[in-house]
Amino acid sequence: MKRSSDNVLRVALAAVRDCADTMETQAVSLLEALPTVPMDDELRTRALELNAGLKDASSRVTFELALLQAEMGEGKAEAASAVQRLAGMDAVMMGAVAAMADVVDELEKAAELDEVYERSFVLVIEATAAMLQGLEKAKAATQALAVAGPAAARA
Repeated sequence: MKRSSDNVLRVALAAVRDCADTMETQAVSLLEALPTVPMDDELRTRALELNAGLKDASSRVTFELALLQAEMGEGKAEAASAVQRLAGMDAVMMGAVAAMADVVDELEKAAELDEVYERSFVLVIEATAAMLQGLEKAKAATQALAVAGPAAARA
């Protein structure tokens, strides 16, 4: 049983790490691309600010994850605390990604009115979709860890 619970923990840690990595990659990509695509200046400013926030959130999660793994390696992390911290990391990432929903909606409306805005809409919707997929995997893995109980979080 220990081997199975260790695997659940490894899967959860990897999923959260992958999600943070995906967020950072997508945010950096958008930060580079958005200044060059047709877009309303006010919306561009908001989108760039949100993407900077996504990049910051991913960095904070990566740092917190490394700290948690170090504490677990030293036997300092409590089982319930590890699950709560991973769930908290999921929440930080979800909050950052959820903020993109308004930008996606506004870009969709703009693209419906003028096809020149389609490129910016496609860039943002594809990046947001990739982040949401990573987030769903991270949340599912964290929930599986919580269900597995204290043994899984002790490793």
